[in-house]
Amino acid sequence: MKGQLMASEENEKQAKTGNKKSSEKKSNNKQAKTTLKKTIKNPFVYIGTIIILVLTIIAFVLIPSISSGTSASGKIPSFGSWNGNPIQYTSGSYFAEQVSQINDYLRQQGLDETQSQLYAYQVWRLAYQNTVIRTAILDSAKRSGMKISEETIDEEVSKNSQFQVDGKFSLEKYNSTSAATRLSIRNRIREDMLIQNYYNDLMSASPSTAEIEFVASMAKPQRAIQYVNISYADFPAEETLEWAKSHESLFRTIGLSKITISTSEKDAKKVLAQIKANSLSFEDAAKSHSKDIYADKGGDMGTRTFYDLKSEFLDEKDAENLMSLKKGEISPVYKQTGNTWAFYQINSESSPPDFSKQSVLDEVKSYIFDREKSVLESWALAKANELKADTMNTSFESAAKKNGLQVKSAGPFILNYGNPGFYFYGQQVSLFQEPYRSLDTDLVGAVENETFLTTLFSTPKDAVSEPVLLDASVVVMKVTEDSEASDQEASYTKFSYPYFFQTAMENHIRNSILSSEKFKDNFNTTFAKLFMAN
Repeated sequence: MKGQLMASEENEKQAKTGNKKSSEKKSNNKQAKTTLKKTIKNPFVYIGTIIILVLTIIAFVLIPSISSGTSASGKIPSFGSWNGNPIQYTSGSYFAEQVSQINDYLRQQGLDETQSQLYAYQVWRLAYQNTVIRTAILDSAKRSGMKISEETIDEEVSKNSQFQVDGKFSLEKYNSTSAATRLSIRNRIREDMLIQNYYNDLMSASPSTAEIEFVASMAKPQRAIQYVNISYADFPAEETLEWAKSHESLFRTIGLSKITISTSEKDAKKVLAQIKANSLSFEDAAKSHSKDIYADKGGDMGTRTFYDLKSEFLDEKDAENLMSLKKGEISPVYKQTGNTWAFYQINSESSPPDFSKQSVLDEVKSYIFDREKSVLESWALAKANELKADTMNTSFESAAKKNGLQVKSAGPFILNYGNPGFYFYGQQVSLFQEPYRSLDTDLVGAVENETFLTTLFSTPKDAVSEPVLLDASVVVMKVTEDSEASDQEASYTKFSYPYFFQTAMENHIRNSILSSEKFKDNFNTTFAKLFMAN
């Protein structure tokens, strides 16, 4: 009877609903937040809100609010749309509540609200994406014919704290609340329950027992190894010198001053003509006309190395031409990167590198590591292959000693590429339980390297592997031990995989929505118009 009365009253008064008063808005906001806090206890309902916060660890700065939810033109700004439905920020909207909720969360974490506006952008972007997800799910639920009965909504309304007196529903308090506020609360409850039902249906899909057993079995094989690590940092000095001599021209140096003009080639030539006519000194011209970091120093660039200098030129021949000029000469105007024009004054002529200086050889080695890494890879691979060849006639340890390499031990490893995991009530949980293992720093990146793990688990026990390229070294290993995790250790994965499965489904849905053709994203433009100018 109570439910029928509440539903009929809403039907009668819906058409009479007028403009909301400010007191009604406050009541609506308070109730909506109460409902949100109540339903968010399900960690899968509002996916992404806490998960992404944990991942990004961002701070938030309060930024100017949108007055009455409208832009300067009087229209409610749209940040985008889903299937034609605009995503707007208005007072009391889900979008607004998300911004407030994220801000409150960050305050609880002790983060400072006086950070740069970039952090505000991230918070608003996350709130916006959560709103898009909600809009898309509601659209899908309604299109599929999913409904919530008025009786069910009545039941939820009766539990609402706003209508409670001494822990019981008060019809008098309910009736004294404006029709507009009651309708808003009912609509929010309806939407929240549609979202809840959507995820309940999603969570009803679960992996089969066979699938869980298969995934758990992936964590059982464990392997320990002996290995040698041939680091690029050990590239021999004599090899560095040999390479340097064959690329000597890269390391020539020259002393220069520079004037950069950003307007046009014609303007650059005008400034150059004034200098050549002695009506303006090079230093004064740099200070008054140049648009680069050397302007305040009268254009003085100091000494530059050719390999670094040539990157400024669109045509390397121009850089070579510059290197051929004599002290005191001024170059012609060159078109350069960044749509600029520049000319130079030679302060000291080009000179060859002095490879007897350790500082020069260090620069060469740094250049090779940054720009010619294949040189280091070829050297390390050749050394690794020599080691592997030697193991055909002697032990791994003896072959390593012969080649001046140190044998180390590591493991056990499991086949855990990428360390898949999921978030469970705000905590990151791994799908597989990694065994404790000894691991030197030179193999830290190896556990994330697909080639390393593939080679490790495809090499027979007691055999020596093929060389494996890591980020800054080459590894050769020998499998010394094969074992299997206990059933108790495997049970961890059996327990965690259904949660991982559900998280993967949620992420798939989220990514599918945010990459859908139905989603029109205009967030950056709208955000910039509304806030960047403040």
